[in-house]
Amino acid sequence: MIRWLGGALLCLLSSLAGSVELIRIELGSIEAQGWKVQDAVLVLDLHRGEPQLALYAAQAQLGKQQLDGIKLDCQTFFLLDDRIECTQAQLDFSSGSVQAAALPASFSWQFASRQLKVTVEGLMLAGGKADLDFSYTPQNWALGINLEQTGVAGLAALARQFSIDVPEADYQGDVSGSLKVKGTASRVDQIDWQLRSQRLGYNNTDGDQAAEDLQLSSYGRAQQKTGTWRVKASLVAREGVLYSDPLYLEFTPTQPLKLSAELDWQVQKKRLVLQRLSFDQRQLARGNLSASWRLEQPVVLESLQLQLDEAVLPAFYDTWLQPWLAGSAADKWQTAGRLNGSLTIAGDTLQAMYLAVNGVTLHAQGDVFGITDLIGELYWGGQEERHESTLSWQNANIYKLSFGPAELALETSGRRLALSQPLVVDMLDGQLHVDSFELAQDKEGFRWLLDGLLTPVSMDAFSRALGWTPLSGKLSGMIPGMRYEKGELTLGGILLVRAFDGAITVRNLSIRQPFGLVPGLRADVRIKDLDLETLTRTFDVGRIEGRLDGEINQLYMQAWQTVAFDAWFKTPDDDRSRHRISQRAVDTISNIGGGGVSGAVSRGLLRFLEDFPYRRLGIRCRLENGICQMGGVADLPSGNGYYLVQGRMLPPRLDVIGYSREVDWSSLLDRLRAGGALKTAP
Repeated sequence: MIRWLGGALLCLLSSLAGSVELIRIELGSIEAQGWKVQDAVLVLDLHRGEPQLALYAAQAQLGKQQLDGIKLDCQTFFLLDDRIECTQAQLDFSSGSVQAAALPASFSWQFASRQLKVTVEGLMLAGGKADLDFSYTPQNWALGINLEQTGVAGLAALARQFSIDVPEADYQGDVSGSLKVKGTASRVDQIDWQLRSQRLGYNNTDGDQAAEDLQLSSYGRAQQKTGTWRVKASLVAREGVLYSDPLYLEFTPTQPLKLSAELDWQVQKKRLVLQRLSFDQRQLARGNLSASWRLEQPVVLESLQLQLDEAVLPAFYDTWLQPWLAGSAADKWQTAGRLNGSLTIAGDTLQAMYLAVNGVTLHAQGDVFGITDLIGELYWGGQEERHESTLSWQNANIYKLSFGPAELALETSGRRLALSQPLVVDMLDGQLHVDSFELAQDKEGFRWLLDGLLTPVSMDAFSRALGWTPLSGKLSGMIPGMRYEKGELTLGGILLVRAFDGAITVRNLSIRQPFGLVPGLRADVRIKDLDLETLTRTFDVGRIEGRLDGEINQLYMQAWQTVAFDAWFKTPDDDRSRHRISQRAVDTISNIGGGGVSGAVSRGLLRFLEDFPYRRLGIRCRLENGICQMGGVADLPSGNGYYLVQGRMLPPRLDVIGYSREVDWSSLLDRLRAGGALKTAP
């Protein structure tokens, strides 16, 4: 039709030259694949010397974009045998938030190929300028856009008009550069870009995505073939900050982030394949990543391979690790050193891992765990091929217990890691002998098993390390079958503490989430033949002479605070040692049971006696729900009280009696602190 129109105009100009000044042709609607013009009018003005051509249209539809009030006024045009060409024109139209008035433009139309070319300059777009270059044939089309300081907020609004899904957010900043889009009919086949941003920022309504003052530059190509988009792109972030929950990233001219990526987006299969993503941020991390996802609800990770060429601590931990570990045992660590490695994940399962550390230091908050100058390498998973490696450190600690230098000889095979030779490491003034250690992974997670021996450690050194009052004696024990599985640490053997000239044994020890924020400890403790004079000399409770047996059964502690137990302590039935108790000790014990003193010694006489003989003493407490069910060495004959200290038959006789059967645990601790028993004790 347009070729016919061009020929008709050429004939009219030849036959009517000099006799007609204005020609108006009502074109109505003109439509082709991918575009449509409605109520078009063509006006040819011949009375102003050089012929001028004007095209008016009420509306035009280009793909999904609508243009209204179109006016193309061509001051200089050429009507040739094969084409119409306008080299100097002005364009007016409106489209949503875009308003164009008297824009410099040009166009041409090839009759044979039906190729349309349009250029528009100086379009005021989103607070900036844009130049457009559009070409069209029945087979394909292309749109080129050059942007100059164009506002990102305006571009986002314009993109939504083209039915492009842009996240709702408060956008700031501008972008400059070029964008070229090619397609067939209403389909986009290729996008090329070279863009740079200034002061780019955004903040979404949920508050979990934000950026400020970003200076970015990016170039790349996205090309569609047989239903798959193939993208090659690069991006450099030189300034600004980016927050994407939980990550907070900062970029500077001396520490920019450089990214380059190749990916395939399989539209019909809803599958995204990241062939390679290379990342490099100076003095932070360098490496590459490949992965694939199924873009379903929820998104499913199919596979992931990470190659970390270098990571620098603490920057790498603070930026990329700690945000994901918030609230865990690995939160708020102090770190230093360098590391590299690789990681392979299939589905939700770790397949293989390699880690090399160089001078790494890790210290957990609260001294739960620490290690200094860790050097070596570690293999995990993969094939059944065996790898031998070593790890060494200068010193380490678990809570406040310190360990000396050590070197671990390790052997890995598949999902199993084990010591290839026994390990001996100094612990305070003793030694920890680890005869065997094995770490393995199965469908239920990680587990490890340790067999070893703790040689005698001075209780003085042990108690000082924990900040307690210095204690006498030795701590030692066999450690057969220490196992960690499903988040629980259990001890198969018995820990033996030689203290206060007696023995304390710990059985059935288990700790749930030992390195977590709220560990839970369970144990049964037995006390045998402790010397009370040595014990009370250590703690500021007054002096007691004699021996003591006891048990703490079903002990349960949460976050190292006592929650429950069933305990008793008493004078052994076969104790033949001297039994004496000081007035200060009498007062301390009286506070425990909420009772008082009775017997053949008057209150007035008490203050003149330094100590008293006794027959036996003892206390029971069953703690549950914050309440201690109290008892003593024996009940009163009347049943309304119990003996905490039972005097001998001969005078001076002194009994300490408790009357409270139920005592608030917190109040009891306060009484013990007031009496001095817990000022410096564990």
